[in-house]
Amino acid sequence: MIDLANLIDGYSLLLRWDILAAIAGGMVFGLLIGVIPGMTAALGLAILLPLTFVMESITALVLLTSVYTGSLTGGGILAILINTPGTPGALATTFDGYPMARQGKQNEALGLQIMASIVGGLISYLTLLFIIQPLAHFALQFGPSEILALTVFVLVVIGVLVGDSFLRALFSGFLGLMASTIGTSVATGTARGTFGLIELEDGLPLILCVIGMFAIPEMISLTTRKTISSVQLVHGHNFKGLLAGAKLALRSKLVLLRSSAIGIGIGVLPAAGATLASLLSYSIAKRWAKPGQTFGSGEPEGVIAAESANNASEGGAMAILLALGIPGSASTAVILGGFMLHGLVPGPGLFRDNGPLVYGLILANILQMALLGAFALGIAYSVARVVRVPTQILLPVLVVLISLGAFSFRNLWIDVVILFSFGFLGYVLKRYKFAPIAFMIGLFLGRPLDEEMMRFNALFGDDLSRVFDRPITMGLVGLTLISIIFQARKSFWRT
Repeated sequence: MIDLANLIDGYSLLLRWDILAAIAGGMVFGLLIGVIPGMTAALGLAILLPLTFVMESITALVLLTSVYTGSLTGGGILAILINTPGTPGALATTFDGYPMARQGKQNEALGLQIMASIVGGLISYLTLLFIIQPLAHFALQFGPSEILALTVFVLVVIGVLVGDSFLRALFSGFLGLMASTIGTSVATGTARGTFGLIELEDGLPLILCVIGMFAIPEMISLTTRKTISSVQLVHGHNFKGLLAGAKLALRSKLVLLRSSAIGIGIGVLPAAGATLASLLSYSIAKRWAKPGQTFGSGEPEGVIAAESANNASEGGAMAILLALGIPGSASTAVILGGFMLHGLVPGPGLFRDNGPLVYGLILANILQMALLGAFALGIAYSVARVVRVPTQILLPVLVVLISLGAFSFRNLWIDVVILFSFGFLGYVLKRYKFAPIAFMIGLFLGRPLDEEMMRFNALFGDDLSRVFDRPITMGLVGLTLISIIFQARKSFWRT
């Protein structure tokens, strides 16, 4: 239920010029962060966090969430144009967005991406406004066994739906799980797989692994072409294609609603995040594909599914942050630091003591989504010219920028080595059809899986029967088995 008195007071907090300035400035900064390879929303937020100390709490929090919103959308722009996700959450956008760009439809793809982001974000924050307390209550039901079952379910689903071979995709996923163990175990404090390198004790930097695995192989393939787009554009570079893509996204109502619901549901789960939401949404859209739809070859609904879930997860993540004080990602962890910097502690007490601020922040995020289109279209219009730049100019520039981005991540040369090592690994996996995306899913899910297995062992020991005591866990186990049976049946009919 909505507290109307607090809602009205929260609305009054936004009727100031500095709030609008914070939204505009944060949105543009976030979009720029998103389109720079190697930069992350968490890094951009960390840069701004000390500057917010002199601001009022509502202004500071609106600024930080505006950067968060802009970066989630900006990350999809480069994912479409050069197959390089600016943020991990834009990973699934590359699957169909980049093929559309290669077909000369980059304007339409960007229009799809921006409108899907706006709609997904609006739906998520409107949902947050009305049912934040039930969502938080549901998230509290997820213990170690539920998180473990969720992780296995997603890994199996992704393995079923990507790649030409289920076994190869599954092998890639488990290889990613093994790579995720590199670093210091949270449970035991033991360094694993670091080869004595202190730089690896914090684990592999995921954003650099993503960029290396998906950008470097594509750069290698670009050496055989004059430009990214291999066809002549009919309308050239203009707003008409952007608007056409935006209208097409609005016509795909079912995909928007379904993907937004998935994004909200995944976003509200601790440690799940935008990456998992967009990948799961894309996988479900692919499973429900209509005859004639070719996901992975430039299917518009693939872009819509990935981007609407990506941005919808933001509202879910904010729900769990506001209601429980649990950050679901590195970005929301920095935003949590912004709360604490101003003497605010997210959780049940925040609603009781600062109700107007909570509702004001949610309303500000709804306003951000309404204004996102204008800012994102302007940025996309300028950046989209990259598809017509000759590759003999573009490739050296991209290599330098990505290398600088990798180095600036931690100011360590080993990060540049990691970037290109994963680029080589991605090239090998792609060449021999071992589903690089399955590897990346394993890498993303491995860390929380490792922690939850340790936690489960501490609670229940070797008694695996306790997994089946909880209904949510049993539901996820059932869905996992159904996915495996579906794949086995599909393989049987092929033979």
